Amino acid sequence: MKAVIAERYGGPEVLELADVPIPQVGPNGVRVQVHATSVNPVDWKLRRGLLSALWDLRFPVIWGCDISGVVEQVGSAVTLFKPGDAVYGFKHGKVAKTYRGTYAEYVVVPESALARKPQGLSHEEAAAIPMAALTAWQALLGQGRLRPGQRVLVHAAAGGVGGFAVQIAKAVGAHVAATAGARNQEFLRQLGADVAIDYTRERIEEKLSGYDVVLDCVGRSVWAASLHVLKRGGRLVTLLPPIPGQPAGKLRFFATAILGVMSGAGSALVQGKRFNLVQGKPRGGDLEKINALIEAGKLRPEIEKVFSLEQIADAHRLSEQGHVRGKLVVRIGA
Repeated sequence: MKAVIAERYGGPEVLELADVPIPQVGPNGVRVQVHATSVNPVDWKLRRGLLSALWDLRFPVIWGCDISGVVEQVGSAVTLFKPGDAVYGFKHGKVAKTYRGTYAEYVVVPESALARKPQGLSHEEAAAIPMAALTAWQALLGQGRLRPGQRVLVHAAAGGVGGFAVQIAKAVGAHVAATAGARNQEFLRQLGADVAIDYTRERIEEKLSGYDVVLDCVGRSVWAASLHVLKRGGRLVTLLPPIPGQPAGKLRFFATAILGVMSGAGSALVQGKRFNLVQGKPRGGDLEKINALIEAGKLRPEIEKVFSLEQIADAHRLSEQGHVRGKLVVRIGA
């Protein structure tokens, strides 16, 4: 099969199209003929080696997390899917010291990580959803404990996770404020944001207060302002990954960063407020719940551009520039 492999860490130029063996199916595995995948920021962070302090990997690797395609073969213990089913999902590609992701014509995925593809979506549209939407779902409803009638602020709301977060929060019945640059203000309103904030010229701490949850898709630079926005008992949920060169791992870095913000912000500001670090998990059950929102017309993907598999390096370059509206999708099969 054709797959995009990397023989080392580096820039987009390390991504190369190659012929590799089709993966074999274990008892709980589902082999999917991939029709589309997407590029998430974690893909190029992995490619550049920014997370190498956490994972000791053996090259070559295949990056990528999202898939939409058709079931080609199932393992002996699989009961939910059969050959011919259209499915989509999010694969965590790391197994032991290997990484076998979704930039490939065929992928084996655990049954538990898949859901049926919504009938009204193309494979390209479906591939834009899993990792970003699951991360938003688990961050808001899991770590954030968001409930109807509460108030939530979503940073970087025009991006992949942020855009789904706005829609999920509105579907739950929350009041939503959202930040993005000037060109995306109308887009935020189309997603359902009650308050759209241009972060380039407006200070959120001067416009908002008494919020229950803040979802941070940016990083430490927005933490102090986010704490101002939260009420006592509120939660700041961050997607912030560990920075390179942190041998002690993500938890130590996260704790150090929190202490730094707290010491600069003052004890009165952080008292009674909670930090949570979240990483999206590949859960087919959560995807089925997201399917219900899609079918009800309450959630839709936004795709900025579709690439071919041969153009994967260009997709990585565009993603690294930032400011992508929604998702970048890679078409693989017919």
